[in-house]
Amino acid sequence: MARSTSDIKQSMTGVFIQDRLIRESYGLVEGKTFDEQFSRASLESILFYNLAEGIHALERFFDTHRSEVNEIIENILPHRAKWYRDKALNFMIDTLLITDTDRYDTSEMTDEQIEEKHIVKYATAIEEPGSSVLVIKIATGEPGNLQPLPGGTGNDATDQAGQFRAYINEIRDAGVRWNLVNISGDAFTCSLDIYYSPMLLASDVRRAVQNAIRDYITGLPFNGEYSNMALIDAVQVVDGVRIADFRSATANGNLINAKTIPLAGYFAYNEDNIIINMIPHNAVQ
Repeated sequence: MARSTSDIKQSMTGVFIQDRLIRESYGLVEGKTFDEQFSRASLESILFYNLAEGIHALERFFDTHRSEVNEIIENILPHRAKWYRDKALNFMIDTLLITDTDRYDTSEMTDEQIEEKHIVKYATAIEEPGSSVLVIKIATGEPGNLQPLPGGTGNDATDQAGQFRAYINEIRDAGVRWNLVNISGDAFTCSLDIYYSPMLLASDVRRAVQNAIRDYITGLPFNGEYSNMALIDAVQVVDGVRIADFRSATANGNLINAKTIPLAGYFAYNEDNIIINMIPHNAVQ
């Protein structure tokens, strides 16, 4: 990114006044800046300003050149999965793309209008193992309350999911096969035995454990990996918990063996599906 003219001038004058011969020739005071010892109308200041202005123009030229080269490369090379993830997040509802591009014209929109049209809040794109199919997972909503985009699974452009499908079909590279995952969060269940200190109320410890489980499940990154060990780690630090004994966990009814990534990209947390058996720690002999 091109530096400002003032920044360039300051870097040059800083080196200038650090030179011992310059300081002796001009009688400069060590510790003072160039601007404190040279008038803006001085020949030296004008010379440095002109040099800085020329360098600034050259750096701006290089920035433009770099941008043009990057755009050419982007148009030539097949896009990576991250590009599709970014484009999914850039989707705007009820808005047409600029003809023959993958961009929207937002010049006449306010920041608030743009934000309202960006309805996809979470997205990821990964290549399906063992195939060349690109899987794009999306969700809307707020942290802790993720939801699928409203609409069916077809290409009906009268709903939000249908518009998203039409958008990806328009911008995708030729020949790229892709699937959309736009579904409700995986149903999560778990069962734990909690050995707690009898110096605290079992109900208080249970509530704290429930909160720790909820925070872990809803705080996972979109399409992030869940692990049984991490769940226990989150519970083990709760005040009053002496031992957290993991019993089982499932996602959509399937037993989780050590770890999993939710099919939807996120879990649907329901406190009723969390089984916590409270056992006083001193009852263990």
